[in-house]
Amino acid sequence: MSKKKLIHFKENLSFPFLFQCRYHELNTPFPLQGCWNEKFFANSNPIVLELGCGKGEYTVGLAKAYPDKNFIGMDIKGARLWRGCRTVKDENLGNVAFIRSLIDYIEYFFLKGKFLKYGLLFPTPSQTRKGSV
Repeated sequence: MSKKKLIHFKENLSFPFLFQCRYHELNTPFPLQGCWNEKFFANSNPIVLELGCGKGEYTVGLAKAYPDKNFIGMDIKGARLWRGCRTVKDENLGNVAFIRSLIDYIEYFFLKGKFLKYGLLFPTPSQTRKGSV
């Protein structure tokens, strides 16, 4: 692992809008599950979830274009998420959050029916699971 990645991983721990899945906690409720608007965003705006957001370019771009909506990007790669997190911090965007986790654990973070929209914009075919479509 490169020194740069290690620095990014360390900085990721300082971002209050980046939530990382700790696998030993999957048996306990996630504190924001079902109440992202009330406890994190502090508004009642609709939430748009981007699955597999990578560096968060679309998540951040949409958040800038639509300040009346909240955006959450989800990806497993912490080094990629660092880029989006830096932008959110540098530009002081209050309607963006990121989650570092496998999409398999989406129900740990969210209740069903709580989104305006969600999407998997650019899936990586080489990383699909055996037996999945």
